Parts: sequence; C-alpha cells; structure tokens
Amino acid sequence: MLRGALEEAAAAGGLSRRTLLQGSGLSLLALTLPDLVRAAPAPDGRTLVVIQLAGGNDGLNTVVPIGQPEYRKLRPTVGLTPDEVLPLDRDGLAFHASLKRLHERWQRGQVAAVLGVGLPKPNRSHFEATALWQSARSDPQLEATGWLGRALETRTDPVRQPLVALGIGGGGLSPVLYAKGSPFTSLMSLEAFTVQPDRRFPGDVPALNAGLAGLHQEIAKENAELGFLRRVGRTALASSAALADAVKGYRSQAEYPKGPFGDYLRLVGQLMAASLGVRVFHLTLGGFDTHANQKRQQAPLLQQLSDGVCALLDDATEHGAAGRLVVMTYSEFGRRAQENASGGTDHGAGSVAFVVGERVAGGLHGQSPRLGALVDGDVPSTVDFRSLYSAILRDWLNVPPAAVVGPAPVLGLLRV
Repeated sequence: MLRGALEEAAAAGGLSRRTLLQGSGLSLLALTLPDLVRAAPAPDGRTLVVIQLAGGNDGLNTVVPIGQPEYRKLRPTVGLTPDEVLPLDRDGLAFHASLKRLHERWQRGQVAAVLGVGLPKPNRSHFEATALWQSARSDPQLEATGWLGRALETRTDPVRQPLVALGIGGGGLSPVLYAKGSPFTSLMSLEAFTVQPDRRFPGDVPALNAGLAGLHQEIAKENAELGFLRRVGRTALASSAALADAVKGYRSQAEYPKGPFGDYLRLVGQLMAASLGVRVFHLTLGGFDTHANQKRQQAPLLQQLSDGVCALLDDATEHGAAGRLVVMTYSEFGRRAQENASGGTDHGAGSVAFVVGERVAGGLHGQSPRLGALVDGDVPSTVDFRSLYSAILRDWLNVPPAAVVGPAPVLGLLRV
C-alpha cells in the first residue's frame, strides 16, 4: 500500500514507474518503517475533517423543499414523502430521514447547511468538476495543487511536520491536499501503511529500517524528480511508526457505522485522540451518482454520513476535543430537478454542503431552492464554492483566503 502511494506521488512529480522502482528499491524489498519523528500538536489544536460525497449528491433529496408543490411534480417517483423527512425551520424545508443523527445536532445548533453551493459555471463532468472543487483554480491543469495543500503550506506552526494533513482511504494521495513543497501523507489504515519484512526473517528488521532510511535521505544537488520522490519517501517513513505508536492506548465508546467509511472515521478519531498535530483530514464517501434507483441508493449513504460524522463528534467529546473539531462535506455537483425514467436523477448544478461542529453557526445558509425558477432544468449555484472554502480558511484554519482561493465573499459559518 505504501508502494502504491509512492508510485502515485512519483507520477505527480513526473517520474515513470520504472524510474521510481530503480530509485527506491521497493520492487526488491518489503521493509518495516523506522520511527523517525514524533509530530508536534498544532498551536490552537483545531482539526478540520473534509468529506467528499463522490458522484454528485442530490441536494434536493438531502435538504428537501417538500413544501413546494413543484417538488412532487418534478419527482413523482424519486421525491420523498412527508413521512420520509425531518422538518426544519424555514421555507418548508426538511432533512432526508436518514440524516436523523445530524438532525438531532441541527436542533442543538451544531449543523450548518449551505444551500445552492456549487461551481460558478456548471460542469457536469465528474472528473472536471471534482478537479475544480479540489484545486479551487479556474484551470486545474495549469497548477495541479489542492486548495488545502496550498493553505497548509502557509501555516506558521513551529514544527513543519509531515502529519499536518492526512488523506484517509482510497489508497493514494488526496489531490485536495497536494502541494508543491509538502507531500502530505495518505493511508487506508495503520496496518496498510507499514511495509512488513519477510515473516521468515524477523531479525532483519533493524537492517531493513536502516536501509530504507538511507535510501530516502536528502542528497545535495539532486535531480529534481528524484528529490521529489525522496521527500515523499521521507514523509512516509517519518509518519508510519509515529502513527502506529500514537494510537496504542486509544479507547472510545463511539458507535461508528460498519464498513470502510466508518473504519476511516474511527481512524480519524484515533489520531485526534493521540494529539499528533494533524490539522486536516480528507475522506471520500462514494456512490452518489444516482442515475437509477436513487431512493434505495442514496438513503443508506446519507445514513452512513450522518451516523459516521456524529460518531466522530461523540468520540471527540469523549476525548475532550469536540470544541476543536469541524467537519465539512462537499460534492462535485448536484442532480437535475426532474427525475429520469430510471428512478434516478442526472448530473446537475447546485447542491448542499454541511459544516458540523460545536463552533458552527448552525442553520440554513444561502437561498432555498426555487423549483419554479430553474435554470436549464437545474437548481442554480447561488453560493460560489469558494465562499464556503473562504469561511473555513479564515475562521477555522486562520489562513487569508484570497491568497488560496482568490476573492470570494466569506460565509458566516463559524463562531469565532
């Protein structure tokens, strides 16, 4: 698994797979990683967890305009009924009933729902729209860095350590965290982030540790591409043992949902409890491309999201960190207002983003969808996604947003 992450990093730096293997020796050896560094906590202790709802989450069946008569006309099959929603306090809107635990936190003022958030110009390509969201650049091809990667490179933490950001799940680098000078770590699990020695020769561990550390040491006047690879290798080496050691004493009563997404969030909870100084986590919950059978497909995904996020907040409360945690969701686009012939909805524009935590200014933000005033069959994007990012950057990460995402109005989503 570590090898796969390094290969992706090499590709980002312009290296071929063959060059990677020649330069690293990972094609020949399976190694245990050394304990090179112990990370320092962030000065303010704040943590941001960003969750991508991959596939294009249908905002109209997440925060539901059930009070508008056009809703049932546009969605006679896909539309939710009054007994399938949880009422809110404005404009006849309601949460999908699968968001029960989030709704409970909504009632406590800990959930902000940003309505009509999306790209200024609709883009219905999964790949292109995701690249725009992750880079926050008008042309991601010109500068392939992520908005959080750029933000974290501006940080003023006393120790610039490799665990400042982690991508959890997916088996490779999180593009949203990619930065030119800081190859932030990604991992599927703590077990997957170690390279085990041959079981027949456990006594080789010290020599293998020393060999892998030497392989990735910094070399003066090095080829730029191999230098990039060595930096990625050092980051991985420095992170692995520190992560495993830090979570040994973790205990929690929080009930995470079963499955990979719940496991990823539990790992976030473990690492937060260890106070390693990770400021940003990025996770993905996929499956939201609901072209068919949408009601059956979306409901369990929203329940995983709701139960998982609330379990993480419960875990943080148990470890005295709830006031230092904010969770934000995003999706590359919403869905069309009109259902299709397959009991689903097709790619659209504006959707819903959630920001959750004890420091959140709970409630509805942005304009309620007006189903009688659609644009090309879509709920228009009335909130530029960069305004969402700007709020997180300014009010949670203490980073000037304009330098990272450009000029954009800043939403008042957090109590600072």
